Amino acid sequence: MSFLGRHSLPICFSKHELRALSPGTPMMLNGRIQRALKSGKLLKLKKGMYVVAENYIQESDKTKLTEFVASQLYRPSYISLEYVLEKHGMLTRADGPILITSITTKNTSNFKNFAGNYTYRNVKPSIYFGFEKVIFRDNAYHIATKAKALFDHLYLNAKLDCRNGKRLYNQIFKEAAYRWENFSEEDFRQFDSYVWKSNSRKMMKIREVIEKYFDGKKFDMWAKAILS
Repeated sequence: MSFLGRHSLPICFSKHELRALSPGTPMMLNGRIQRALKSGKLLKLKKGMYVVAENYIQESDKTKLTEFVASQLYRPSYISLEYVLEKHGMLTRADGPILITSITTKNTSNFKNFAGNYTYRNVKPSIYFGFEKVIFRDNAYHIATKAKALFDHLYLNAKLDCRNGKRLYNQIFKEAAYRWENFSEEDFRQFDSYVWKSNSRKMMKIREVIEKYFDGKKFDMWAKAILS
């Protein structure tokens, strides 16, 4: 039996965790890891972090596994931005490898491995909220609500012109690829609460523009009902 099979390992584990379970010197452990990687019994997520190949291959829910990996590669973090917006139909899924987009309070970073591509955008601690807990194989990770994913996407968009209301409206509702039919009034109410919590001047302006859009939709529905 290989040294990987002697112990119950977490889904993702570090060299430090292996060292606690494997007897011998650090050099001996490095040798075991390299042999396991070469034989395909171990898969590398990043330097010093691995997953047992058999466990990955046999996992039936690859989506949750890929999301859980995102939470382990860079901590603290929660999944948000394009990945969550695509998941909820707010953006069209781009072609190419899966890109897991996350928010962190640490520096911006990127990782690429066999499971996918992972990118992490930085926000200040006061903006680090608006996510839900997901349980995967008795492990927890966090993913943004649809409203918070949109908030993060707009908040981090440096190209938005918040000094010009008309220009900002066009950027959000005509130039951007958001599918607003999949963003409900309840989503807006949640978005609204995030804006007030953030106390961000930029997001306050964006909120005004989105509120105007929703008020316009209500008027259109009312007019249609009256005239039909």
